Amino acid sequence: MQLRDLLGRQPEALLFDLDGTLIDSVPDLASAVDQTLRQAGLPAAGEALVRGWVGNGARKLLERALSHTKGTADDAELDALLPVFFECYEACCADHTVAYPGVEAALKAWHVAGVKLACVTNKPERFAVKIVHHFGWSEMMPVVLGGDSLPTKKPAPEPLWVACERLGVAVENTIMVGDSVNDVSAARAANMPVIAVPYGYNYGSDIREAGPDMVVESLDTLCTL
Repeated sequence: MQLRDLLGRQPEALLFDLDGTLIDSVPDLASAVDQTLRQAGLPAAGEALVRGWVGNGARKLLERALSHTKGTADDAELDALLPVFFECYEACCADHTVAYPGVEAALKAWHVAGVKLACVTNKPERFAVKIVHHFGWSEMMPVVLGGDSLPTKKPAPEPLWVACERLGVAVENTIMVGDSVNDVSAARAANMPVIAVPYGYNYGSDIREAGPDMVVESLDTLCTL
């Protein structure tokens, strides 16, 4: 199955999740989490645990880290530590983050073919923009929506609709590409097909259980439109 099989025609646009879909950001996220925990007088969590906590935005990531290290994570503590985490992450967000195999080739191929590309992530917008720029994708992916760009975030459909509006494409001619149940749920709510990758961050569950229209091991396998 190829992209055109999902719509019956070549798509106008593809919307991509970022963490776990295009990039493996866990090394830098784990570094920022551990720095934040240490500043709070708590033990570091380590990369292996953080890998299982990523996917619902920064606040939820920090909540999971605090719950693991001290058993609780109240709103006041989260409010106090979230700016610390953001400061730590901003300093290191592109240090050890890497693109998954096949991503670079796939994005370039779709861009050359005239398919419009956007990033729709729950990561705060300023970090997403910085990372997209770091990898040299800004020209190919001019629209970047973060978890704080709109009043709602995935799994709500609004970020997907707004991305389509800013790209100037129809929702019915667009495909979502992600790695988690949030991406699948957002695409279903937005009434667009969804492709999933199995290598990302889905809280230990097989992404196939979420019911995407297609699962691909590497995005470059879809470059033949």
